[in-house]
Amino acid sequence: MTVHVFCGPTVPAARVREVVPDAVTHPPIRHGDLMRLAARPGDTVLIIDGLWHQSAPVRHKEILALLTEGVAVVGAASMGALRAAELAPYGMVGVGRVFEDFRSGALDADDEVAVLHTDDGFPLSEALVNLRASLTRAAADGQVGDTEADRLADLARTLPYASRTWTALGRLAAGEGLGAAFSRADVWRRRHPCDAKREDAERALALVAVGLPPALGARAWAGEPWQTSFVRYWRAAFQPGAVACGQPVSFLALLHHQQLYDPGFPDRWRARVLAALSQETCDDVCRPVRSAVVERRALRFAAAEGVEVTHMSGEQLAHWLTPEEMSRLPAEEALVRVVVRSARLDGAWTVWPATVAEAGDLIGSVPMTAEAVAAAFALNAEIEAANPRHTTAHLSADRLASHLAQRWGLSEGRGRAVLDAAARDRAFRDFAGAVEVARAFYLSARAVVTAPSASLAVADARQSPRT
Repeated sequence: MTVHVFCGPTVPAARVREVVPDAVTHPPIRHGDLMRLAARPGDTVLIIDGLWHQSAPVRHKEILALLTEGVAVVGAASMGALRAAELAPYGMVGVGRVFEDFRSGALDADDEVAVLHTDDGFPLSEALVNLRASLTRAAADGQVGDTEADRLADLARTLPYASRTWTALGRLAAGEGLGAAFSRADVWRRRHPCDAKREDAERALALVAVGLPPALGARAWAGEPWQTSFVRYWRAAFQPGAVACGQPVSFLALLHHQQLYDPGFPDRWRARVLAALSQETCDDVCRPVRSAVVERRALRFAAAEGVEVTHMSGEQLAHWLTPEEMSRLPAEEALVRVVVRSARLDGAWTVWPATVAEAGDLIGSVPMTAEAVAAAFALNAEIEAANPRHTTAHLSADRLASHLAQRWGLSEGRGRAVLDAAARDRAFRDFAGAVEVARAFYLSARAVVTAPSASLAVADARQSPRT
């Protein structure tokens, strides 16, 4: 069993390992981190700190996904307390006073636990729950009146969370005629330090240290349709699909690389879409003798749904087909291409895979692709480390477009219809979408094709978006 702890400004990693020596510590949690863990049944995840301003926060359904897999998820103190209060009915374990106050409704704002902190976790502001706890305890000790404590807490709440400090509160209090009350409370809290979030985090660590009860199996709700297309997309985008050069590579990165650079991908995508429409298995469709049968069944299905080229307007056909295809393709082949190109990678349809296992024969060589992806990401990081302004975001869209057109064997002077058709044959929404995906791989692809060094890639990375 592995214990994972996401911590930061509330409690440092060193303290976590003092209480739970074998714990694997992580920075404050953000969207995607739980999927990257590849946690197993019986593991425990303790969420204390999390990001929500500078990064998308951990999603509720990321936690639900772990719960259904038999992973115990505990929350306390900060982001963990928020998510535990919201997901307690689904099996997430909440610990501490902050959690209880959120669950009861005594607290109802996310900024109650928010703080500004450095990259290494040093807090630069004070959590409102900590300010309020100190004021409440000072009142209980007779240093300030209850009304004064409440007024000071209300003033603290008016401060933006990033500017919420005792010094800032003192300035506000002086302007509101509460300077004397604040001074008494400030003197008391210096002698009696109070950190409500830290106290809850310590309780949660102590609980995890002695061991939680075994995680229950999937709850009744797990059988309900809660796993939306977003959950499938997150699995593809964040869960490791392979490992190369000691680094995990997500399935989505593998898929994107093959969409862009594997010449056989369009044929495999076409076979997968037609197999799904004809309700054939992937093994059946990959046998050449079956391909014609599958295609006919798919066309019959499309016709039964009222999808035929004779029913489409010229404008509709022009959206999916190139001018040359419209003039020369037989009706059946034209319909096949329309059907395949409209079946974009979309988690709402199971033809879109979220894992290597689901992909089956859609994916070519996983080890080779994983090595190429890892090399591309490593080169991007190396170039950006040398100069933070040299990032893939600065690559020229025109140069990326030219790169893809060349790799796909498209002729010079190709029009937008030709580019979009080629991209849709590779399961992209359109050519512009393919260009954006190519940003992550372009520098490495250029370095491999044009030179043994990364010098040209570095030169490309120096471009402004308009060059």
